[in-house]
Amino acid sequence: MTTDLRTEFSGAYADVTLTDSVTDVVRRGRRIRRARRARRVGPALVVAAAVVVGVTVVQGEESYGPPGPIELVDYSVPAFPLSFDSLPPGLDGPSVSADPSFDDVRIGAHHAGWSDPDDPDSGLGLGVHDREPDTSGEDEVGETEIAGEDATVYRMDVAGGPEAWSVIWKQADDRWVRVSGTGRFGSEEAVVDAARRVVDRGMPVPLQVRLAPRGWVVVAYKDERVLTLADPAGRPATDARARTLTVHLPRQPSAPADLPRDVGAVDGRMDQVTVQGRPAALLPTAETWFLQGTLSDGTVFTLQAPLDFTAEQVVAVAEGVGRA
Repeated sequence: MTTDLRTEFSGAYADVTLTDSVTDVVRRGRRIRRARRARRVGPALVVAAAVVVGVTVVQGEESYGPPGPIELVDYSVPAFPLSFDSLPPGLDGPSVSADPSFDDVRIGAHHAGWSDPDDPDSGLGLGVHDREPDTSGEDEVGETEIAGEDATVYRMDVAGGPEAWSVIWKQADDRWVRVSGTGRFGSEEAVVDAARRVVDRGMPVPLQVRLAPRGWVVVAYKDERVLTLADPAGRPATDARARTLTVHLPRQPSAPADLPRDVGAVDGRMDQVTVQGRPAALLPTAETWFLQGTLSDGTVFTLQAPLDFTAEQVVAVAEGVGRA
């Protein structure tokens, strides 16, 4: 895959210009830098970028067996796990994303953010984590109770931005939840009030696939731009050798004639196929299959899949790509 295309995939996961709250961006960046030596391609979702651009994030030399046969089954992308029962007026969103786990083939943390278009400093964030969130650099300023569980309130100074406040608690099902706020939501009272509005009601993930290999799971996504699934029998998605399937809606797709060069097609091969009733291109590369097609509204999408998929299976998965 060429450098330009790798950069495009990196940008899809690293783009935090939508509605990620400042505190989530800073916190995720700190955690990622400490956890692995990965190339910095953006301030927030560097880990997820490794899923699709091959950043060398290598785990130990555990023994993994050969991949099993691919059997495609009906699939529905799991919803973002929590939401607010109501939101203060004036907020746009949410922008939703998920970071992969470093240790297992699963999502490690979900993030949602809402912003005020009339006040860029003001926003709310909701995070759902598989372990206690990192609070390095934050000051513990109080305790409270959320839904019958003990909770802790934190404050953090953010260089060049408003201070960030958050409240963290552990739910009975061992999920950790963080609600954060900045600007007009940047106070203990505001984040505690928002935390008490959190409900066990999911929010749909914007980008969907309706056919996937049996047993494969979602490990990362970013709004309606990119979605990655992985083989649970393989390495964690942060490992460069993980077996993943990624759908991406590029902002500047390649012209069909340029695809063999842009993706590094083997011997320049490009097969013309039909996906969702429209012409599409299918190319084998040294590492993956690469398909570029078009949704019903004219939006171009790409699909990457391991080479042990058949060409017919790649096309079948692409037939089910869409929006929620």
